[in-house]
Amino acid sequence: MLAYRLHTRVGSRCRSVRQAAPVQVRPSARKLFVLNVATLQRSDNTLNNIMSAHSLTTALSTGEDFRISANIETAHIPAGLRKDCLLFYTPDTEELAQKVAIQAGGAISLGRIKWKKFADGFPDLFVENATSIRNRHVAFLASFTNPTVIFEQISVIYALPRLFVSSFTLVLPFFPTGTMERVETEGDIATANTLARLLSNVPPSRGGPTSLVIFDIHALQERFYFGDAVLPLFESGVPLLLERLRQLPDKESITIAYPDEGAWKRFHYQFKSEGYPEVICTKVRDGSKRIVRLKEGEPKDRHVVIVDDLVQSGGTLIECHALLATLGAKHVSAFVTHGVFPNMSWVKFRADLGSGAQDGFRYFWLTDSCPQTVRDVRNKAPFEVLSLAGPIAAALQI
Repeated sequence: MLAYRLHTRVGSRCRSVRQAAPVQVRPSARKLFVLNVATLQRSDNTLNNIMSAHSLTTALSTGEDFRISANIETAHIPAGLRKDCLLFYTPDTEELAQKVAIQAGGAISLGRIKWKKFADGFPDLFVENATSIRNRHVAFLASFTNPTVIFEQISVIYALPRLFVSSFTLVLPFFPTGTMERVETEGDIATANTLARLLSNVPPSRGGPTSLVIFDIHALQERFYFGDAVLPLFESGVPLLLERLRQLPDKESITIAYPDEGAWKRFHYQFKSEGYPEVICTKVRDGSKRIVRLKEGEPKDRHVVIVDDLVQSGGTLIECHALLATLGAKHVSAFVTHGVFPNMSWVKFRADLGSGAQDGFRYFWLTDSCPQTVRDVRNKAPFEVLSLAGPIAAALQI
């Protein structure tokens, strides 16, 4: 009987479709809408609220485009879905963890782990009050900027979900092997894939797979390196930069620059809503050297802000600065989410204290994803730290 009814209904519907007059659909101009997909918080009501707030209902029904633009915002999370979280941390991330707890306004409390070593150098670890965290939403703020600490942190990361916690979130602001994400010559080892596989084997908690929060991973395709046992959430430091740019006295003269086409592809859509002019640089080979050239845009008399995901030695940013200053930029600043700066390479960046671009960088913004760098550059011009505490606090409440 059920099969007959289904057949009858489907047949009836098919007949009605055949009898309907053909409809001609005129293609409309496609518009770009920006949306943080991560804010679609496990709730139809939340989805409806966000769509309404961003006027996206029409866009989705007509097939127009939208993209990820901003991070999770606590205001977009219904009060009934926000989680009280217990956040553990490493000695390296203690300062950031304390800022996260303050930003959360009481929704996040801090847990404690004793970090010791045995005589042979291997870690001696202890989670305090382990039985009291049962049925709690638990998170761990990691820092893999030094490979010597990865093993001890992985030991904690694997242990916490097994303590009968309600859910587990791993916050790894900087994914350190992201720049080694592909094999160009047989024999190369893509350590980005290795680290992703390591994190993909974190045990599930009582609530399901581990959530993994990463900021500005070097290559977006690296998301496919993670297995189904973790749920990666990719956030960005760029919204922090946008907020800071709105506070500048010369905000009307800002131009956004990209050191290469890859950076433009990665970040340009996050600046569309602000309407900033753009400058795109490119790298060309001159014999054995790679030289930065201007590909398009006009930096003359502008405050040009170079945007990239990370900095290591800083050579490319310094070359971009020199080029833009030569082309008449009034001031040159830079932003990177991850200031790695191995071997204290940050000392090469001179400050423009108001005299102009020829003297150095007006501002060099970076986040606190690399704790040692934050300690090194604190109160040193041109560096200014934009904290990830707010975005992390919001991500931990979903």
